[in-house]
Amino acid sequence: MAQGDAMAKSGAQYQIDSQNTVTEDLIGERRLWTAVVISAVEDWRNGSLRTQRKAQEFLFGDDTDFQTVCARAGLEPGSFRARLLKIGKLVEMHGTVPPGIAA
Repeated sequence: MAQGDAMAKSGAQYQIDSQNTVTEDLIGERRLWTAVVISAVEDWRNGSLRTQRKAQEFLFGDDTDFQTVCARAGLEPGSFRARLLKIGKLVEMHGTVPPGIAA
């Protein structure tokens, strides 16, 4: 009977360890994708004009990749975009070169 109890505990311990590993992996993956979103938002708000435009294209124009990244980060894409528009404004995607700067 003692051996059976030990095996039951061992099996239960393995199941718990397996679940913790999965949970830790999922948490790590969510943190990674959250970092991707944060980086894009920071680029959109504070980057050079070129960087802002690239980030804006990802955040507001690239539905497939944006939705995938949001899902993996645990965010709802539509409400996240709405929040972004409250904290920043869209940059002009096509601009002219100011006079005197063109080579």
